Formats: sequence, C-alpha cells, structure tokens
Amino acid sequence: MEVKKAIITTAGYSTRFLPVCKSIPKPMLPIQEVPIIHELVKECIDGGITDIILVTSFGNDALEDYFDSRPDLETHLVNTGKEERYKRFGEVFGKASVISVRQNRALPYGSGSAILAAEPWISAGEPFAVIYGDDLVLSNESAIGQLKKIYESKQGNLGGVIAVQKVAEEDISKYGSVKFKNEIEGLIESLLEKPTAQEAPSLLGSYGRYIVSYDIFKYLHTGGLINNELYFSKAIDDMAKEKDVYAKEINGEWLTTGDPLSYTKAVIKYAMRRDEFREEIKKIVNS
Repeated sequence: MEVKKAIITTAGYSTRFLPVCKSIPKPMLPIQEVPIIHELVKECIDGGITDIILVTSFGNDALEDYFDSRPDLETHLVNTGKEERYKRFGEVFGKASVISVRQNRALPYGSGSAILAAEPWISAGEPFAVIYGDDLVLSNESAIGQLKKIYESKQGNLGGVIAVQKVAEEDISKYGSVKFKNEIEGLIESLLEKPTAQEAPSLLGSYGRYIVSYDIFKYLHTGGLINNELYFSKAIDDMAKEKDVYAKEINGEWLTTGDPLSYTKAVIKYAMRRDEFREEIKKIVNS
C-alpha cells in the first residue's frame, strides 16, 4: 500500500537548548539559511510524501508560520533585486500540504503520545511515516523515501520498516537496539529500548525514521509504557511480536540535533557539502 502521509514530531520542550528554545522552537534552529524543519519536510517531498502533519505544542507557532506565504516579503525581495535570498524556500513551499496539530498534554509523556495526537488525521488502514524532529539524515537519496520503497515492496502481515545505524558500544544505551529474527531479510524479533551494552542484542540503533502500518495505534493504546513514559519504540517492539517489522540501514549519515554539540556537528556536516563553504570551514576547524 502506498505511503502518502508523514508525522513529524516537534512538541518537545528542548530543555538542553534553554534559554534559546524558551521562545524559538528547536526545529526552527538554522542549518545555514533554512531551519531544521525545512530539511525534514524537504526529505519527505524528495521521498514522495507530500501530506505532512506537524505535531506541535504551545509556543511553536513559528513552525506553522514558516510554511505560510509571505507576499509582502516576496515583493520586497523582487523590488530590491534579492530574489536569490528566497530561492531555497521554493524547495518546500507549495510542494506539500503541511498541517499542524497540538499534542494533548493530558497524554503520557513520551514519543508515542505525539503519534497518538495525529491519529484523527490518519485514515483507518493507512500506513504512514514517522520522523523525529531531532534527527537529520545526510544522504543523496531521501532517507524516508528509502524506507517507503521497502515498505511498499512488502506483502503479507506487514507492521513496518524502521531505520537503524550502527553505533558505538558505549552509545547503544541511548537508543533502541534491534534483535533479528532473520538478519538476512532484516526481519526483527524485538526492539529493546535503551539497553546496557551487555543487554543489547546488537549495536544497530534505531532512530527517528519509521514507516508503520495503521495497526501501530493498537499497540500505543494498549501498551508502550515504560516507567509511565509512552515510548513509540515499545509499541514497535510489541508489534514485532505479532507482525513483520523490518530494520534497514539507510544509505546516509544519521545526525542528531538533540544537544548543542551534536547540533553544531550537524551544521558543520551540512555546510561541508557546499562548495562555497567547504574550504573556509576547513580553515576555521584547523585554526
């Protein structure tokens, strides 16, 4: 079944970025001249997904405003010969339907609650993508598009396809670790959330790129709680015990923006792809 919709989770408090994120949603922090959310929506569009649901929270109006038209600004840039400065907005503007929904704070804390907030906008039986607002993937081919191709090629008792990347042994405790039922096919048996290095069944850590069937809502409603936190990964783990869930190492580099140092690394990595920035950045880094 074709995947047409994506949920992008952006409702966190971003406490590691205080005080700046007291008034600026973290997905609006810049990756050069566009914000993180721009790169995420562009990834969806490049991957063939153009119906996008942003799950937001109080104070995140800037995310909604970003995808609105600004005729006054466009006219000003044309009149002053600066159209080039608005060029990159054309990568996303008018190319996708972007709506926003507020996450209900009455729901339990955790990544699963953001998905539940978007449930009314997903049709029964419809598969969809999930993208975490903290995670970027630097790749030549859309990361979510890679998962979409795999999901749409599968038949049978399909539950989903999740993105994984090999991480250092000392870092696996930060992520979900996959245990394979059939490693050649990528079919997983379980997804263990934040295991110790000794508990981890593999060093393949899951991150914020998923394609799931509508059935995921059943597992979110009936389980998924760990220490009163609703984990999306726990719902996937429950689903993998009853349905076929596959893990895919994406062709690309996963870059988290979850803390200031990781965000800075991501900004530099993106800048190094650009001919006009590369040599100057090398000079700065080596100075």
